[in-house]
Amino acid sequence: MKIKTLITTAALAASMLAASSVSAAQITYQFLNQTHNEIRNWAGYTNPRVYYDRAVCSSDMTAYACGQNIQLGTRFLQQIENSYPLASKFVFAHEWGHTIQFKYNIYSRAPYQELQVDCVGGAFTYYGQNNLGYRGLFQSAQGLAYAIGGDPTHGTGSQRAYYTRQGYNTGGNLVSCF
Repeated sequence: MKIKTLITTAALAASMLAASSVSAAQITYQFLNQTHNEIRNWAGYTNPRVYYDRAVCSSDMTAYACGQNIQLGTRFLQQIENSYPLASKFVFAHEWGHTIQFKYNIYSRAPYQELQVDCVGGAFTYYGQNNLGYRGLFQSAQGLAYAIGGDPTHGTGSQRAYYTRQGYNTGGNLVSCF
């Protein structure tokens, strides 16, 4: 599948500027539990076990999903949050998307497995902005997706931002990502 680059440098800069007007949240277990409940109430397709600051899927304390487990490192998420306010919610939704893939045996070759869950994260950003009132969530998520691209297994920044936008454009319908 050929991906067209839809994000210009000006559009990316504008989205990052809009996101910068939102304050970063403090990544606490309470904040993460709230995010967990928000995603569970929205997604409903899985109910993963979520571990904070505990190696379950990997010894690397970033963000991982394995089977029906999600592992999140609070320091890692705080670093994301400090640069892209509210984008930690996007990361959580992205990992949640992996639990859906695992549950329903959805496997694609790299980088499409990851881009599919960027779509799920993007769908959650629509829900978060329009139903939960998280102003700037989509802009932060898109900025983060673009910034962390480049890994061959996850896709380029343009691909990641494109799939995040595609998820947002579903109107919060994560099934459209699958």
